[in-house]
Amino acid sequence: MVNIQNIICAYETEIISWVTEHYKELGYDNILEENSGKGPDLVMVKNGKKLKVEVEIYSSSFLKHNHNPKEVDEVLCVVNDTNLPIKTIKIGQLELWHNLKGNDLVDFFKQTPDTILINHKTHQTLYHFQNEWLNLSKEREMQIRNELERQAKLKDQL
Repeated sequence: MVNIQNIICAYETEIISWVTEHYKELGYDNILEENSGKGPDLVMVKNGKKLKVEVEIYSSSFLKHNHNPKEVDEVLCVVNDTNLPIKTIKIGQLELWHNLKGNDLVDFFKQTPDTILINHKTHQTLYHFQNEWLNLSKEREMQIRNELERQAKLKDQL
C-alpha cells in the first residue's frame, strides 16, 4: 500500500510542509524560519550550521525561478534533473503522483481526497474526485488495476 503522505500532487508547498514535519530524517537539527512567498523557503540548522534552503519539485526549477545561488546554501528537490552550482539534495522519501504505476496508482486514487493533480512535465491538470474511485464496482476496479499493471510492465520493457 502506497504512503500517500509521501506523494506530491501538485505544488511545492506540499514538499515544504513535508520537510517541516520530517526535517530530522533529512539530517537537519532545527528549522529557524519558514519564508512563504520569498526565498529562501527555509532557514534550518544542520550540524550546528545555519543554512538557507530552497525547496523545489525539480532542481531545474531553481534556475527557472531565477534564484541567486549566492543567497542559498542547499536545494531540496523531489527530482534532481540538472546540475546546480550549489549542494542539491534529492528527497528520496518523496514521489510525484504521476510516477506511480499500476496498483500503487489505484491505491493512491482511492486514498486521496478530492484534489488537483498536476503533471508539471506534461502540463496536464487533473481534478481527482475520490468518490468516483470509492464507488467503483469490484469488477471495474480489477479491470483498471489489470490494465495499469499491464501498461507498467510494457513501459518497464522499453
